[in-house]
Amino acid sequence: MRKIFLYMTSTVDGFVAGPDNELDWMIQAPDEELNADIVALLSTADAGFLGYPVAQGMVPFWRAVAADPNASKDSRAIAEAVNNLHTIVVSRTDVDVPWDDTEVLVAPDDAALFDAVTRMKQQPGRDLGVPGGVRTARAFVRLGLVDEYILHVHPVAIGAGKRLFPGPVGLTLIGAKTYPCGVVRVHYRNASR
Repeated sequence: MRKIFLYMTSTVDGFVAGPDNELDWMIQAPDEELNADIVALLSTADAGFLGYPVAQGMVPFWRAVAADPNASKDSRAIAEAVNNLHTIVVSRTDVDVPWDDTEVLVAPDDAALFDAVTRMKQQPGRDLGVPGGVRTARAFVRLGLVDEYILHVHPVAIGAGKRLFPGPVGLTLIGAKTYPCGVVRVHYRNASR
């Protein structure tokens, strides 16, 4: 069975976005090692689940980076890894998406989301990722759909914002790695697995 890994950036005080979805706290300093590890992680998956609001910004952004001859080598590498993923847009209602290799998963409630994702996990293929969208990520956590968590913890505390975990979740540490830019990657397995 395929695994679902949730990949998110986080502040040291546990927020994945500011109160109004701000992401300006993320370290922007180039770090080739971190970049290479992000590309390697994304390359292990066949597909990625994105919430509809995040997909509207994320999909066009990475496609534009891939097409920009002035983009850095590291940015183009991430763009290629992101753009190679089959995008599954999660929405409570049917929505039109204008992008190739994209499908819409209409899940009007938690039961529909759980059933659809469980069926996808049973299909052949590589792992599935959840790289973005606070509401989508929280739904996957709440429903126990996440097998592994990979968090890039940035060395900043923002004091308020949106948390990934809606309640207690038991985790088993698989590994940790520090990067020159100050980010720490922590990799956990869902302790109930």
